[in-house]
Amino acid sequence: MTGKKDRLILIVAVMSVIGVILACGPTDFLARNEPTATPTKTPKPTFTVTPTPTNTPIPTNTPTPTATATNTPLPTNTPIILTATPTTPPTATPVPPTNTPTPKPTKKPKPKPKPKPTKKPTAKPKPTNTPKPSHPWTGKVDYTLSNCGLTRVFGFTLDRNGGLAGDVWVHYWADGWEGAWAKSGWTDFGAGTSWKGDEGNWDGTIDIHPRDGVWHVCVVPQEGSWDCLSNIVDAPTSSDCQGGVQIYHITFRKN
Repeated sequence: MTGKKDRLILIVAVMSVIGVILACGPTDFLARNEPTATPTKTPKPTFTVTPTPTNTPIPTNTPTPTATATNTPLPTNTPIILTATPTTPPTATPVPPTNTPTPKPTKKPKPKPKPKPTKKPTAKPKPTNTPKPSHPWTGKVDYTLSNCGLTRVFGFTLDRNGGLAGDVWVHYWADGWEGAWAKSGWTDFGAGTSWKGDEGNWDGTIDIHPRDGVWHVCVVPQEGSWDCLSNIVDAPTSSDCQGGVQIYHITFRKN
């Protein structure tokens, strides 16, 4: 490498000298007879030689190995031979009986006393609404009497406060007999007599001797009417005045 550099340097120097000579004209050579100033030497330029790159050979493609198929031999079936090995049955070893202790009876726990049932509080009865009466008046028998000279129904018609209610019509009748109508008064006709139990403000005399029959009695709106404004009160009588009943005391009260 150093030899090549020296040759290159020498070639470059020679070419520089030739260039200088060609650049100078003939007058330059003639003028050399005249005294001239001594030229200063110009230092030679130094050249750095760049090494020539070497060509790196391109690697050749390595051929891919081809797969070579090899015949694999088929597996051979090896016959399995089963051999029966006789086994001897195990001999029974007699086990001596062991005495198992009998467990002692355990005491049963006493049953706990059952709690006494608590009495449920008695529910207070709900007040029942009094049903409304079906009629404006309500009648009932106060008492009965025996009388050998009279068959009779009589009594009172009262207002809501228990006072006498006059001008009220009372109808009394029997099956097969249309009966009669009695009008109540504003005074008690038996209050001033000595006969107790003979008080009333309406009177319905049926006969002047004992008589068998069943008499029906109710309040009506007017004389001759059959439209009852009260419940119907039944009054059965007997012709036997010694052991039967001939007189009924009935009171009708306005609701």
